[in-house]
Amino acid sequence: MRYSTRDYFLYFSVRFLEKVFAVFPLGLALFLGKAVGLLGYFFDRKHKRVAYRNLRIAFASEKSPSELKAILKKIYLNLGMNLIEVLIIPRIDKDYLDKYIKIQGEQFIEEAAKEGKGIIFISTHFGNWEILFATAGILGYPVYLFADEQRKSLLLDNFLNRMRKMKGLKVLKAGSDLRRLLRILREKKMVGMIVDHGIKEGVFVDFFGRKTRTPTIAIRLALRLNIPVVPAYIHRCKGPNHEFVILPSLKLKRTGVLNQDIALNLGRVNSIVENYIRKYPSQYHWFYKRFKYSRGRNILVLCDDKTGHLRQSEALVKLIENTAKQRQLEIKTKLVRVDFKNKPDSFKELQSYFADIVISCGSSLAPVNLVISSENQAKSIVIMRPGFLSTKSFDLVIMPKHDNPPQRENIVVTEGALNLINEEYLKVQISSLKAQGVNVDKKIVVGLLLGGDTKNFKLSLNLLRPIISQIKLFLENYDAQILITTSRRSSSEVEGLIKEEFNNYSRCKLLVIASEKNIPEAVGGILGLSNIVVVSPESISMISEAVTAGRHIVVLEPQEGLGKRHKRFLEYFTSKGYIYLVRSYEIADVLKKIAGETPTILKLSDNQRVKVAIEKLL
Repeated sequence: MRYSTRDYFLYFSVRFLEKVFAVFPLGLALFLGKAVGLLGYFFDRKHKRVAYRNLRIAFASEKSPSELKAILKKIYLNLGMNLIEVLIIPRIDKDYLDKYIKIQGEQFIEEAAKEGKGIIFISTHFGNWEILFATAGILGYPVYLFADEQRKSLLLDNFLNRMRKMKGLKVLKAGSDLRRLLRILREKKMVGMIVDHGIKEGVFVDFFGRKTRTPTIAIRLALRLNIPVVPAYIHRCKGPNHEFVILPSLKLKRTGVLNQDIALNLGRVNSIVENYIRKYPSQYHWFYKRFKYSRGRNILVLCDDKTGHLRQSEALVKLIENTAKQRQLEIKTKLVRVDFKNKPDSFKELQSYFADIVISCGSSLAPVNLVISSENQAKSIVIMRPGFLSTKSFDLVIMPKHDNPPQRENIVVTEGALNLINEEYLKVQISSLKAQGVNVDKKIVVGLLLGGDTKNFKLSLNLLRPIISQIKLFLENYDAQILITTSRRSSSEVEGLIKEEFNNYSRCKLLVIASEKNIPEAVGGILGLSNIVVVSPESISMISEAVTAGRHIVVLEPQEGLGKRHKRFLEYFTSKGYIYLVRSYEIADVLKKIAGETPTILKLSDNQRVKVAIEKLL
């Protein structure tokens, strides 16, 4: 077999270090190991990122970032000492064990041996697992180590196996010695296995709250051959001192269905592993991408005080959930209202949740999104232009056309605002309204969605009065009915006028005054039950929802107060035929035209555009 230059370099470097540390006092050797670990902590950016992300997944809800970084530093120090101990394995003998290795629970191996069967001895990449198996060999247990081959460096793999054999271990190569493995277990011998590799194959079971692929071979063999499984781990107490902990044999549970039995017992194994990792988190080898093949995805939604922003974020979450469902992914979502001034614990709340995806809407939350997604190494999604920040800083930017978005791979351009509206959503909202006694029985039903005042726009009574009188005239002439809702932004004057005009009006089948009694399903139900919807002009989100519902949409043209981007939005929707933008004196003519001609309805397809981008992101 031919080896690469890199292989030779690594091999001879390790052999040289083995010779050097063979003559060093143990204390000095471990001190140098800690120094090597410290260098790794400062300069090994790649693996440090992997380890920190894994720590965040496991402990974000329990430990602060500063605590996790302290653990991360200890991980590197332990790793440095572990590497040195592997090099000095030839020095480890019975006297070394008596001096430095405290063994607890040895009786559990003896109890398992009394069953007169083979034994599967399982551990994980925890503490110095090479010392663990070497200790078992030195104690005289007939252990066959079932180990993966180090394919990236076969010479180093041979060196490591030589070290193992020096301590009485026999090595079986995973993937090529399966028949021999079965024979050895049937011969009532002991096989050691590491059972925590992050792999593409395996069964999804819980590990730190995530469905994570876990190797099945140990439990599969134990169930098939009806042999005991003995868990064990080793942890560093201080310096060269270790405690080797052997746990009671796992009493396998059986349901009669093999796949269920495997998943059930693997879950119990992961629970045992998780318990000792929680005790000594700095001793686990967090550098493996243990959660890479996990089904879990956590979404963090950053919220401000704007309802339209929240509804767009909720719509995006719904799209992600639908896409994830097709891929059998499990989605957990947390909404956090970010208000550092009035809610001092906001940042702490953000830090205590690990997120795979961070979502924000609007420019004010974009910087927070960037900070939190960086902390979690998460995918960052921002809706709307992210203010002064570059769109290149985010994994996905969903920007409406009226924001004049640049052309980039990570930008999806929408025509309007994202929303939750689809046929299924409308049916649910209609059912909810009908359950509350709302019924319409006329061919034509008009919905009236009234917003309210914004920073520069005022929904005035002068605008509303002529509109109301024309709508009422239309209802009478066409034997139609009307459904109305105001919003929390509607002024008391507007609410007073609406109540005065429609409170006892026989053709009004629903009147929601949001400040008095808001009904969550009012907007969706009205959109579902109406043929024609009249909308006030100040809310891009509300107009987008109405257009997505696939109804004839009439938008009141504002006299003043709306900004340039808002005007671009209205002009674009009008040019595309999505809405009728009308002055107050034109509304009667437009309603008559719609009722008489029933023109073609055009719907937004923004959700489909975004869905394609989400599929790539997941």
